Amino acid sequence: MIPFLLDNQTSLCPTRDAALRALRHLSREQRRQLLSEDNGTMRAAEGRWYEAMIYEMILDLSIDSPTIQGVAGKGADARRRWNKATLGQNGLFYSRSGDIKIRGNGQDLAEIDLLMAGSDRVIMFGEIVTSQANLRELEEEIEYKKGLLGYLFGTERIRFILISSVDLSKMSMVKRLLRDESNAFISTASCEGVRKLIGPSEWLDAPRMPRNQPKLISLNQFVPVRRMDYRELHDRKRQHILDAISAGEPLACIGKSEGQWSPVRKVILGALHPNAARLLAEEKVLKVKEHRLSGREMRERYLKAVLAVDFPECEPVLYLRTRRGREYLKMAWLKNGTFRCESSRSKKMLGFFLWLESVKPSLGTGITRRLLDSGLFDPRPGALERGRPLAKSRTLPTIERR
Repeated sequence: MIPFLLDNQTSLCPTRDAALRALRHLSREQRRQLLSEDNGTMRAAEGRWYEAMIYEMILDLSIDSPTIQGVAGKGADARRRWNKATLGQNGLFYSRSGDIKIRGNGQDLAEIDLLMAGSDRVIMFGEIVTSQANLRELEEEIEYKKGLLGYLFGTERIRFILISSVDLSKMSMVKRLLRDESNAFISTASCEGVRKLIGPSEWLDAPRMPRNQPKLISLNQFVPVRRMDYRELHDRKRQHILDAISAGEPLACIGKSEGQWSPVRKVILGALHPNAARLLAEEKVLKVKEHRLSGREMRERYLKAVLAVDFPECEPVLYLRTRRGREYLKMAWLKNGTFRCESSRSKKMLGFFLWLESVKPSLGTGITRRLLDSGLFDPRPGALERGRPLAKSRTLPTIERR
């Protein structure tokens, strides 16, 4: 599939026809945003428009390809097949807007811009970008998505193509990706030229009907060969962390000792009991809008505090459940030893929100004290490798399996 797309990459330059057909994947509000005078709003909508154009042109190209057996429908071709996020969902699902999501216990682990099937169950996915921003994060996301799809479909070599409206060929990230022959990069023209070919009345008039095309296939035709029980994998890793804390082992050893790739990048350790939340607020700096929270304010302002650990960075994250609104404040851990409010997690991120809602208080002052002494909250370099000398304690209780 990669050689075919590279040989026909000139066919992926945006045209008026592809641009008009791509508008069917955008809501009326997103189409209005394409005409916004606010540059940030316009660029965000343009990114989704460009992604839809590439999808339309890939569909056209696939007709003449002996190697592309099918292209997963998305956007307007998948809106009627969406699945509301619920706990226990694992694998490939459509979102309400027709985006392709990989879910683990209901939370969105990754979004796939483009998904194709080749002969002999070969899977290929694509990432579509319109900016040079956050390329380092993009590289990590691509590797994670390759790992996820490889895990689900039982192969170590998942084909990947990066398609961009800006030339990234000289960027170090792209050069590293292209060292692997299963990856490819295509640079196309931007949306600027084709934008001028669309009349004022055409922006909002494009119909949003699904398309009939012989190589357009549904997501349920991509059948994973491996069943992923994300909650079980998560709980196993959680217990591993708690056992390591109980034994006084440095947390840096946890990821290395597992021996195999894991889709779990965030481990929810549990909700803090009130006394444990007060202990954390007294020993560490928790800031919301430059205001440091006291132990009393933690109890009065928030219904629940959930502690998690992000991997592979092995960084703590705190989620505070607000009393007034149905949301959690995400408190990110900074290198200066401070938790600072970064964003919120509401029902818009339904799967993860439901998971946080289901977490019950399980971390008391004893476990929290051992976590504080483990080096997890130590901003000094090498703290996780060193840890602190801990007294041997009784084994922490095994978590309940679902």
